[in-house]
Amino acid sequence: MNLELLVKSASRLFTLPEICIKIHDLIHDPSSSMTDIAKLISIDPSLSARLLKIANSSFYSFSSQIDSLDRAINIIGTADIYNLALATSTPSAFDSLNNNEHIDIKSYWRHSVMTGLIARGLAQTEKIRHPESLFLAGLFHNLGQLVVLEQMPEIFLKVEEKKSEGAAPWEIEKEVLDYTYADISCELLKCWKMPESIISIVSAQNNPSLSNDARVASYIHIATRAASQLEFGDKTEFDFNQAIDSSVWQVTNIDEESLRNAISLAEVNCYSMLAAMTGKQVQVA
Repeated sequence: MNLELLVKSASRLFTLPEICIKIHDLIHDPSSSMTDIAKLISIDPSLSARLLKIANSSFYSFSSQIDSLDRAINIIGTADIYNLALATSTPSAFDSLNNNEHIDIKSYWRHSVMTGLIARGLAQTEKIRHPESLFLAGLFHNLGQLVVLEQMPEIFLKVEEKKSEGAAPWEIEKEVLDYTYADISCELLKCWKMPESIISIVSAQNNPSLSNDARVASYIHIATRAASQLEFGDKTEFDFNQAIDSSVWQVTNIDEESLRNAISLAEVNCYSMLAAMTGKQVQVA
């Protein structure tokens, strides 16, 4: 199927919750205040609870309890609160796939969250502003897989079958579909009117040199490989760590120790983040 038609069809099914759209509009309204944003979020008790849970988790490790949305927004900032609202709301857009027999949806979200957390950790190491945007990009990086599963299940299964041959997954996607899951993810994010900065990072996940900001794109590139090795390394002959482009080490100041630290921190936060996103306690695998 043509990429544009595929995503256009999928975007009618997979839509962001209306509350996220309203938060976005309010944040970009120069006449709005943090109190206005807090009041809007408080309309959705589930979202409010998720955001406060994250604010009081090891994701931030604040020294004191954050007991109100006003305080959370004041400390975290409107941009990052919006990123977290998107992150915690996105899984609900794909609820229709929760019981799909062809995918372990818990594994899918665990891998996506780990990718985002590792990327955020790498960004924090280099003191990049708004590292939550890297978490969001990591969470979004492989949405194309879910799109193909829902729209073209027979193609999804063909890609999955070929992965057992040990080739790079993105090369298999390109061979079968003529585009990659990353390409689909970007087109869906455009339909969702995501910031160009997020779309650019997701687009360049397999080749960070193509991004307008190769340094930031390198964090997602490294994170996708590291998270994939953790999640799928014992299920395929393909070595994701060896697939990290050597140029990213020169573009960033990241070294193997920094990556190990980011992975360790991600593992600490992964299940609490998944629990906050789903509203359910997640059992450690």
